[in-house]
Amino acid sequence: MEIYHITHEDDRWVLREEGDKRALIETSTRQDILDETRDYMKLRTASVKVHGDDGRVEEEHLYPQEQDPLATGG
Repeated sequence: MEIYHITHEDDRWVLREEGDKRALIETSTRQDILDETRDYMKLRTASVKVHGDDGRVEEEHLYPQEQDPLATGG
């Protein structure tokens, strides 16, 4: 399973694959990065960790969505 991180840097939100310095997606709002990440992950099996302003992981999303127990009510 691939692991990705969403972080807030300066005035933008960034999605990166773990261990890679290149930004895959950059947006100006948290909601936009979550929406674009969901589209990007449609064909991937991955974990996406969303970090807050303090750098701590606030949420984790598993893709495809049916693997996420929160999305399925499990």
